[in-house]
Amino acid sequence: MRRTLLALLVLLGAGVVVSRFVPKVASVTVTGNAHHDRQRIMLLAGVQVGDPLLWVTRGSVARLAEDPWIHSLGVVRVWPDEVRIAVVERQAALTDGSTTWALDGTVLTGASQVETASLPLLQGWGSARTTEALELLRLLGPFEPQVISYSPEGFEIQLTGSTLFTPSAEALRNQWSAFLDQRGKRISVYPWGVSSTDE
Repeated sequence: MRRTLLALLVLLGAGVVVSRFVPKVASVTVTGNAHHDRQRIMLLAGVQVGDPLLWVTRGSVARLAEDPWIHSLGVVRVWPDEVRIAVVERQAALTDGSTTWALDGTVLTGASQVETASLPLLQGWGSARTTEALELLRLLGPFEPQVISYSPEGFEIQLTGSTLFTPSAEALRNQWSAFLDQRGKRISVYPWGVSSTDE
């Protein structure tokens, strides 16, 4: 019994040693990336040409999975020498000029000027209301929000062709049907309804 166990351990050790040298990664395919270039994806995944193929595992690519820009990913080893990395990246959705957020609230570090130039701008004073601002952005996406300003009193949102005031995201949700029926340059949401003016 001991000899059998010892033989199995020796074989296992030999297999681990051999896997360090063969097979080797000869090509890496990266798809789905936009923010990160191919080399950055490979660096974060810890995969380079010449690495041991069998050592590319879920654990070895954990750093890529933890990157804030990466929403999800799949890594496949293709025998005998290829690694395929497919990523789904988060998209920049809102910025205050220094911090950029995805719609799910993830802070996206390193967003470029090109990536933030056309994003709605968040500004305001008082306690931060970023979570609500993102909720409003999800609700109002079709109306092309350009600036979301917050204060303790609520939100003033510049939309294409009009300005919306709402005390909260919940108030807008509660009056959503009434909001959709309104037309005007200034739309205001109240607990009892919605009004609009052309001023």
